[in-house]
Amino acid sequence: MMTDKLLKTIFNKNKKCVINTDLDGLISGMLLQRFLNWEVVGFSSCCGKQNDNLWLKDKNSSLKDLIFVDLPVALKSISTIDQHFVAFEKESIDRYNDCANKLNPNIIRARFFKNNDYTKKYPFGTAHFILASLEKLNLIPENFEINFYKNLGNYDLCDLLLRADRVVGNTYLYTQNCFDWSNWMIDYGGKITKNLFNIVKSEYKERHNREKFVESQMLRLGCAGLDGECSNLIRKKDIRGLLQYFNFLSSAFNIDALPIFDLYSYDNLYGERIRVENNNFDHIKELLKQKNMFSYAFVNMRTLSVTYKKGGKDE
Repeated sequence: MMTDKLLKTIFNKNKKCVINTDLDGLISGMLLQRFLNWEVVGFSSCCGKQNDNLWLKDKNSSLKDLIFVDLPVALKSISTIDQHFVAFEKESIDRYNDCANKLNPNIIRARFFKNNDYTKKYPFGTAHFILASLEKLNLIPENFEINFYKNLGNYDLCDLLLRADRVVGNTYLYTQNCFDWSNWMIDYGGKITKNLFNIVKSEYKERHNREKFVESQMLRLGCAGLDGECSNLIRKKDIRGLLQYFNFLSSAFNIDALPIFDLYSYDNLYGERIRVENNNFDHIKELLKQKNMFSYAFVNMRTLSVTYKKGGKDE
C-alpha cells in the first residue's frame, strides 16, 4: 500500500525539517527530534497573509532537501507532513499522491472539498498525527510514557497537548466528526495514541472549560496568539523569549528543547486569503495549479489561505 511505503520513507532517521511556529508545529518538531533524531533547521509562518515567511538556519539551504512539518507545501519537489491541506477535488488528491513525498490524514481517508467532505476533515493537529505515525511504525520505545495528568498549574499536560489545533474545542463543537477521527486514530496508532484519544472522547467537555488556562499561558510566554504562535518572537529576534517558550515546552513534556539559532529570512513568499463561492470553483481550481503556488489550505469552508512563491533559486 502506498501509504505504508510512504510512511516508512518519510519517517526515517536523521533528516532536516522546517516546522510551523505555532504550538502544534513546535510539539511536532520536538517529537521528531526526540524519536528520529531530526534536526530542526527552520520555521514557517504561512497562513495566507502578506508577511508569510520562512526562516532558515542556513541561507543557502535548498528547500528540496528539507521536510516541511505542519505546512502544506504544494511544490512537487518538497516533502511534507501535514494535516491542513484538504484537496479541492479528487484530481487534487491524485496530484498530491503522485508527488509520493507528502503525508496527510485527509488524503489517506480521501477527504476533498467539492465532495462536501470539508465537515469531515481531520480535526486534530499534526503533532497528534505524527505521534500516532511514530507508534504505528514502532519508532517509540515500549517503555516510553507520557504522563497526561502531569500538573502544570491550572491545567495538565494533556490540556497542553490537546490545545495544539484545539482538539477539545473542536470535539466540543463537532463531536460526531471528532469521535469518528478519534476512533480512526486509535486504530491507526499505538497505546499512547489510544490513551490520548480515549481521554478526548471521555473528557472533552471538562477539558474544554480549561482551554482558557492554556491559552493565557501562551500569551504570558509572549506568543502572538492563543494557539502558541511565536512568529512575532522570531520577527523581533527575541532570543530570550524563544528560549523561555522552548524551555517551558521541554520541561512540560520532559524531552529536549528545540534549538535556538541565527535565522535568515527566506523573503521569497507572500500570501492572501481568497473567498470561496459556488460560482468561482473553476477559477480556484486553475489558480491552485499555478507554478508559483507554494502552499494552500482551507481556513474554513468559505476562505482559502494561499501562499505564493516569488520565484528564485531551487524550485
